[in-house]
Amino acid sequence: MNRATPATHPYQDFIHRVEKPARYLGGEYQSVVKDDDGLIARICLAFPDLYDIGMSHLGTKILYSLLNGEEDIACERAFAPWVDMERELRDRGLPILSLESARPLRDFDVVGFSLQYEMTYTNVLNILDLSDIPLRSEARSESDPLIIAGGPTVTHPEPVAPFFDAMLVGDAEAILPESLRLIGSMRSEGAPRIDILRALAALGGWYCPALYSLRLEDRNDMLVVDPETSEGPFPVVRAHVENISDYPFPTDTPIPAAEAIFDRVSIEIARGCTEGCRFCQAGMIYRPVRERDPEEIVDAVMAAMDNGGYDEVSLTSLSTADYSCISPLIKKVMTRIRERRASLSVSSLRAYGLSEDLLDEIASVKATGLTFAPEAGTQRMRDVVNKNITEADILTSADRAFTRGWKRMKLYFMIGLPTEEDEDVRGIIETAAKVRRVGLDHNIRNAEVTASASSHVPKPHTPFQWAAMDSMEEISRKQTTLMEYGRHKKISVRMHDVRISYLEGIVARGDRRVADLIEAAWQSGCRFDGWDEHLNFDAWQQAIERVGIDPQRYLGTLPVDGTLPWDHIDVGLAENFLYKEWKRATKNRLSPPCGKPLGAQVHHTNLEDAHADESKLVCYHCGVACDLSGMRSERIDFLKRLGAERPPEPRADGDLPDWQRVRINKKGKRLPPLRADQGESVNYRLLYTKLGTTSMTSQLDLARMVPRALRRAGIRLKYSVGFSPKPTVTFGPALPLGVSSFGEVVDFAALDDVAPEELMRRLSAVAEEGAIPVGIAKLPEQAKSCARVAKLAEYTVAAPGTWTREELAEARGRALGPEPLNVTVIRKKGEREIDTRDGLLSMEVIDSGELMETLLGVPAGTPALRWRVDLDQGPHVRAADMVRSLFPTAERPPGLALVRSGLWGLQKGRVFDLLDPESAADLTPEATLEMPRPRL
Repeated sequence: MNRATPATHPYQDFIHRVEKPARYLGGEYQSVVKDDDGLIARICLAFPDLYDIGMSHLGTKILYSLLNGEEDIACERAFAPWVDMERELRDRGLPILSLESARPLRDFDVVGFSLQYEMTYTNVLNILDLSDIPLRSEARSESDPLIIAGGPTVTHPEPVAPFFDAMLVGDAEAILPESLRLIGSMRSEGAPRIDILRALAALGGWYCPALYSLRLEDRNDMLVVDPETSEGPFPVVRAHVENISDYPFPTDTPIPAAEAIFDRVSIEIARGCTEGCRFCQAGMIYRPVRERDPEEIVDAVMAAMDNGGYDEVSLTSLSTADYSCISPLIKKVMTRIRERRASLSVSSLRAYGLSEDLLDEIASVKATGLTFAPEAGTQRMRDVVNKNITEADILTSADRAFTRGWKRMKLYFMIGLPTEEDEDVRGIIETAAKVRRVGLDHNIRNAEVTASASSHVPKPHTPFQWAAMDSMEEISRKQTTLMEYGRHKKISVRMHDVRISYLEGIVARGDRRVADLIEAAWQSGCRFDGWDEHLNFDAWQQAIERVGIDPQRYLGTLPVDGTLPWDHIDVGLAENFLYKEWKRATKNRLSPPCGKPLGAQVHHTNLEDAHADESKLVCYHCGVACDLSGMRSERIDFLKRLGAERPPEPRADGDLPDWQRVRINKKGKRLPPLRADQGESVNYRLLYTKLGTTSMTSQLDLARMVPRALRRAGIRLKYSVGFSPKPTVTFGPALPLGVSSFGEVVDFAALDDVAPEELMRRLSAVAEEGAIPVGIAKLPEQAKSCARVAKLAEYTVAAPGTWTREELAEARGRALGPEPLNVTVIRKKGEREIDTRDGLLSMEVIDSGELMETLLGVPAGTPALRWRVDLDQGPHVRAADMVRSLFPTAERPPGLALVRSGLWGLQKGRVFDLLDPESAADLTPEATLEMPRPRL
């Protein structure tokens, strides 16, 4: 199947109007497009949030790679449209399209949503509506796709159950391919939807709401599933992957065309958590802890860097510090990536996880701040939530960090926890102030500590699931206390919007009646409800009144002996485990981490200590069958293969290599690490096209895209020095979004002297779609950068079927005539009027040729207008400004093609080929008409 390009895409005539058009066009490097032949099922993974967020979601990456690795299954993607894109789609009656094949979502066999957060539910409805798919399962026809969901919030599915045909509880890797084959084959045979749902439910792990009936629970006035009258299995037992290393982490997923929030290689190193924090749903539903093989992790890191061209790596899990061999793993990864000038970040570090040798490794890269989560400000509250750290742990970690020159630290806390008192709230600021004092004691005068306090929302399947949620008024009062006390103690405080937490609480603990509320809120225009700036709280309140829901039913204390709306979902926990933990919480009693020796905070990170400790591992018999002896032997094996024989020897600063030595001046300011000499470098100049999706890529995104492509080509780039080393890459004049180019220019410094022909071969094999290498040359030492010399540009515009040759000739006459060609433009400093003739050197009417037809879809022979400008003369006149001044119209002509068709060097009145700076010739009006065409 041929991928749709912006020139042929159904969105082509308006996509330039929206923010970040690349979010909607696909064509990313490593995305997969499959022909229909031989397929048994097509699924579109729909993420109910922005592309920028969804492209960083690990679950989507895992499933995309897994499913496309099956020959008979095709997996594509779609994301929630931003408000400007939704407006354009509704104005034109157009549907949301998949990124890979520009196919409407209603044409897939299955549309699968990832439900990560309750406040994305209105986006789910918006995607369905914009795809012309009925919102409710009961309203869908036999020809409509099956709408399925997965993710953590399907463990409490009732608030959105009416909108889904099936919901997969637990790990998807093992069961989803088989399930899609079943769906595809049964659909092709014409089986009724209800029969497909029955067959899915029989596989296990699937909750199909249409197969279940409800009853009213007297103890809490909630609708709950009635096993006596339901057709589906009861309870629904989660799907579970025992060994996640059976499903290697993907290293070939699509590279974002628009910047993602985490634009780096992210590797899941473990699933689950040992700590048992009583507020944390993920720590309960993903039990037991399953660690990836460390050698698999290292191999995945290197392969993902090679395939994607990234120079930043992140190791991630629910609690990365609790990965059993985290320190030797980080050392192994750092050893491999340091030679590439790559950096490493480690997410979800706990206060006690910041060991000295681990900090030494992190300090050698561009980390400028540390983040960890004490969760509560007093020891009593840390015991209530089962946070197994003390104030001493927190201050020790702060001391280790500030000693190494860190000057910024962010601490995560919660307010509104069960049994919380005002003393606990003030304790948040007291704890942060003590951490800041540690920094000041180390002469870091600008030591900055931020206390981020979110509002606790009691979540299903946690020990706090029965607890009342603080009212909005009470949370607001506590936030005021934090702000005032924070100012007094000179602590920066950040807080979550209490209104979002209030709505999240209703939806998280809701029953099936809450579905009516979600739909009513969506009908009132609610979108992106988790975004502070887009929350329409008034519309939600009006929807609550209109539907007739009592919020207190879901936010108040729930009786522990009543059936709950999520009790039919079995996440693997024993019936009384959560209740026992709830009772321990009310008595301020800790439950030490499971899977570790009693009293241990972290696992042994070397064989000597691990063999010496024969203590039994803690187990609470939570209902999840853990093989404790298997865990112990696996950890020993991991340490053995990483070569972690003994505890690391303390090293004096003088014993550290240059790249790791932290330097602090007399004023306590942290200086950049010393960098080893990178050696001699060679300067190159590259010309490349900007076509297709790449033409809709911003200059900031291009600044990430091009170095990634160079690294994928095996080119070792020279880097700057300092805390945030960057590749030495210089771009020529930027193009606005939507303007194509036959020859953009970029200079870069490489550490290897490679023949230009070899570099061209390598780059051509790994280039982004639409960024075709055109030419490359070594630069003489005295050559000025392309940013200083690429000043003569040529543009060509054509709109098949819109402008005649005569109309273009008249436009040329106006452009070259004596009268100004003024047009109003909007720049950073506001609106102003410019004369688009400024810098204009020549203009001519031409017939478009094969190049325009092949690359832009403009039929050969179409009348076109071509002009050349000196980019240094007058105000910056964009090509689109010129077109608007010549053809004033409110609408963009259909099929418009606007391209920078040439770019040359221009200096002191002499023009030259950018790849041959020695080829300078005097610039004359006649010479501009004879400039050589692009080298395609």
